[in-house]
Amino acid sequence: RKKNNITRSTPRLILPNSQQVSQAPLQLQQNILQVQFQQQRDILPQLQQQRNILPTFSIMSENLTPDEVDIEVFGQNSVFEGPEKLLEIWFETSKDAIPNSLFQNDTEYSLKNGLRLVERVVWDKFLELVKCEVLNVINNDYMDAYLLSESSMFIYPHKLILKTCGTTTLLVALPRLLEIASEYCHLHKVWRVFYSRKTFMFPERQLHPHKNWNEEVKFLDQLFGKGAAYTVGKINGDHWFLWLASSPDGILKDPSHNDACCPTFSCPLDELDEKKPSILDLEDQTIEILMTELSSTTLSKFYHNPLEGESGTEGGLRIGQETGLCNLYPEARLDSYLFKPCGYSANGLLGDSYFNVHVTPEPICSYASFESNIPVNSGSFMDVIRQVIAIFEPGKFSVTVFKSQEGSFDKKLLVEFIDVIDGYSRKDRILYDLDGYDLIFGHFEKKK
Repeated sequence: RKKNNITRSTPRLILPNSQQVSQAPLQLQQNILQVQFQQQRDILPQLQQQRNILPTFSIMSENLTPDEVDIEVFGQNSVFEGPEKLLEIWFETSKDAIPNSLFQNDTEYSLKNGLRLVERVVWDKFLELVKCEVLNVINNDYMDAYLLSESSMFIYPHKLILKTCGTTTLLVALPRLLEIASEYCHLHKVWRVFYSRKTFMFPERQLHPHKNWNEEVKFLDQLFGKGAAYTVGKINGDHWFLWLASSPDGILKDPSHNDACCPTFSCPLDELDEKKPSILDLEDQTIEILMTELSSTTLSKFYHNPLEGESGTEGGLRIGQETGLCNLYPEARLDSYLFKPCGYSANGLLGDSYFNVHVTPEPICSYASFESNIPVNSGSFMDVIRQVIAIFEPGKFSVTVFKSQEGSFDKKLLVEFIDVIDGYSRKDRILYDLDGYDLIFGHFEKKK
């Protein structure tokens, strides 16, 4: 994750200067580095206690000198916005519905079509508009998973999921995404769009159009026509925002036939033919767990150990093993990264499903998120929640479950899965019946 410069600091740890360290025997150098790393970990509980009285601070700024490690405390530039903006856009109902590609018969692309055929350089340029970059990519027969400097991107042939934290400008890049889909993949229409996020910790630091929810809704409505915008949860407490739009027959015009700079809905949603078939006849579900006020014990695990060298992937592997994150889905392929000086991201692939984890461990703005579309039954949702909560020990967390409506699925059972979590009080539980989906929202706080 990218960090800004810090201008004010307290307290401070004084360490051996760089010349003293470099002249010491190798084993002594390693011992000194280990002591420094442990000192940084040990001071976390003290800083955690100050989180309610200090305005902002960040630990282990990137512009450290060799002679000392500063634990930076005051200053608006020191914090990092962990809560992510999440976009999911479907161009077709499934990969089988997308047009054949020019490369369809090429053995190199035999398992790829649609959006997966777009070259990496195109996605790199696209992500520049978002203000993030690619760290690594893994893939399987179903999708490509991009680990980003600010969160994750998952590309299927027929849909794309983009999740970005910090002060990224995700929506700014959305018109370009529509152009890419049309130009490279002959995908001229959009079938369904979701955009969601938790309340920001530092909304004043966001850039247009992310300064507030009304601004984001206006941007999306102008691009796609009138969608549906929701605020889920208590306005005077932790809540979650959702915007969605859909159409049975595709909601966007062919951009090549649009005089405006951006494609728009072919017609308002409320004018769509109600006799059209159900907009969702394919099973789809996503669970998100959004956690704040992580315990100091948890925070200390997500800092870079100097003895591990410069590679973030080495640190990511260690974090997965130490915390048990790699055991959430043992059969999944995991791609993880430990940032310097702190922070963690991971993408996991399991068949045609994915999960991701992102951690911001600074005590004043500690945050972790878990998202997965790996299918589970209603009872298993609670097992997943309990495993994740046990790893991060948050003071507060919200859960959202988005599930498509099929057959005779018991909505009451879906609501009841938001049950009691040991050590936590449930403060909110809401069911929304949306167009083709059920949405469950729950909010929990640790018992005093």
